[in-house]
Amino acid sequence: MNTELLNEFYLLQQSRAPIAYHEMMEERVYTPIKRVNNKMTTWISERGHMLMHLDVRLNSSLKHLRKKYLKF
Repeated sequence: MNTELLNEFYLLQQSRAPIAYHEMMEERVYTPIKRVNNKMTTWISERGHMLMHLDVRLNSSLKHLRKKYLKF
């Protein structure tokens, strides 16, 4: 009876091992990578929008200065 219980316990552990491994990989590896990717994407997007806004303002200022001081 004891060996049968031990065998059942061993089989139970083996059947649950892949799920625990998958959950562990999801928790320790994939989730942090997803968070970092999201932060980097957001940061790059915000930087791109800031640079585009800066470019628009610069072009507008240059256009104004050209009209004011460089009349040909």
